[in-house]
Amino acid sequence: MFRYSHKWLFAIVFFCAAFHVSFRLQKQSQKPAEKRQFYPKPRIDYLARYKTEFPVDSAWFGLAYQNLYGRPYSDFLDLKFEQNLENWTVYFPELMTSLNKLNQRKQNTDFTLNTFSNSRVVIVDKRTEYKTGDILNARIDAYNWKENKSSFGGDYFLARLIYGNDTLYPDGVSGVITDHRNGTYSIRVPLLIPGEARLEVRLMIPLEGIAELIRCTSMRNYIGTQYQSEYETKEKTECNIDFSYTNMTADEICDYSNPRNQEPWFCVKPPSGKCPKITNVVYSWERSSLDSTYEKCRNEFVHNLGCNQVIHGSGLPVTVSPGTEIPSLPSCKTSLNWKTLLRPNGYFLNGAWKSTFCDNKLNSIAQARPCFENKDVYFLGDSTTRQFHYLIAGTLGMQPAGPQNGHIWQQPQTAGSGNIRFYYRAHGPPLQNPGPPNTRPYVSDMLDEIAPGENEHEVVIVFNLGLHIIYFEPSLFIHRMRGIRDAMLRLNKRRTNVRYIYRSQRVLNTSYGRNNGWLAYRYNVLTREIFKNVENFFYFDGWDMSVVWPLNQFHPEPPYLEQEGIYLCNFMCNEVMG
Repeated sequence: MFRYSHKWLFAIVFFCAAFHVSFRLQKQSQKPAEKRQFYPKPRIDYLARYKTEFPVDSAWFGLAYQNLYGRPYSDFLDLKFEQNLENWTVYFPELMTSLNKLNQRKQNTDFTLNTFSNSRVVIVDKRTEYKTGDILNARIDAYNWKENKSSFGGDYFLARLIYGNDTLYPDGVSGVITDHRNGTYSIRVPLLIPGEARLEVRLMIPLEGIAELIRCTSMRNYIGTQYQSEYETKEKTECNIDFSYTNMTADEICDYSNPRNQEPWFCVKPPSGKCPKITNVVYSWERSSLDSTYEKCRNEFVHNLGCNQVIHGSGLPVTVSPGTEIPSLPSCKTSLNWKTLLRPNGYFLNGAWKSTFCDNKLNSIAQARPCFENKDVYFLGDSTTRQFHYLIAGTLGMQPAGPQNGHIWQQPQTAGSGNIRFYYRAHGPPLQNPGPPNTRPYVSDMLDEIAPGENEHEVVIVFNLGLHIIYFEPSLFIHRMRGIRDAMLRLNKRRTNVRYIYRSQRVLNTSYGRNNGWLAYRYNVLTREIFKNVENFFYFDGWDMSVVWPLNQFHPEPPYLEQEGIYLCNFMCNEVMG
């Protein structure tokens, strides 16, 4: 916690951060979210020239467009395209109101940063005993370090009611927190488990920290890092999704954007003056020398605001006696997508996850094997999605086949036995891993390659993306996800037996840098909005699960991954258990 003598230093730092955020947000378009820009269509001859078909058991199946990747845009189109970037803040009106109030407060001479080290939680309806079926109501009062009550909200808190002494994998349930935008937050926890419990509340990041996160993710590049491409000419230059933050002219840049979905990728033109084919891309934690606007993200500043700290009053004991039994629930299936909006959507009991809106019958992944007959399952996304591919295929005794290179983890993999097929494919750039362009396929391209069918295998698409682009300005994520949604709608016209399951972002409970969960939460909100009208889309929400069982890294440990994998299989099976 910072001392009183530092208050003016922090006030100045925050004033600059808040001004930068406000300026950046004003520059973005207020274009309505549902309007899509029509891009120029590529010349038709590129299809026959570069498209390659692969058999269903190939590691490269579904990657017919892989030979397009890494080629200059001019090979396919005579016209350039311009992206109309959407303003993500229109999906967060209440947060923006709180930030505006904070910006106004900073002008006062007595303004101090709120570390909220003195925030506290109290139980509103304190009783000596509760029963299952009751609701536990509590309140958070947010105070700054000078004991001044906060007058606006926007702080990011998490709450969980846990049982026993195990703090890593306890039984328990997530609390639902409502921000009243006046420094007071309500906590609502349904009491589902009898026993001795305690209420834990954490301040993950205060509003001041969120303002800094917004500032340092307000550019279309990952601040403090760079991507480098290697070409068939053996030359090397820097690449990114955008170079508008530099002083470079169009003649100094090669355009490698995808001609099918207009996903951006640009590189500095190499010394040869040509735009040769890219053969490999590497990523490094080195600042781009091209970034004239570089301003480092103040990770230590965010951390010292009091991030990921248990607040005063946490650990309040709660005794729960047996009472009302939980009513019977329908079987888990993807048609229940609207119910995933209910919170909390599950709880841990005896080390197993139990849904609050459906009966997840499966006790193991092996038990799900019969339901995978006559299914083609695609796992599309980053390494956290690849974990599911290896977990499920491995548990069912299927050895993934494909290029094996520990240095290039995103290589495509195919596993299958009889009438069961599992595919893993990575997503398009940016990706913080080395490898050739054909290991970075675009999800929309793969969806476009799924053949029409009525009586063929059911197709289940399990996908997630976000972690590799979470530090970019969110218009990139929105554009990518809207392109995937458009590909879904095209596939729905060709095929009726297809379902889409999006695995949500998880809470990150780390206490360093920018990895505290709010950026992941922002992408969850955007994803729900973008796909809300796709009928055969299911939002697989693991947020509450990761609140009760905190994650300290991007890749969950086996106990967590297994529980999430079993729960996921319920929806992949869609009520068919064999």
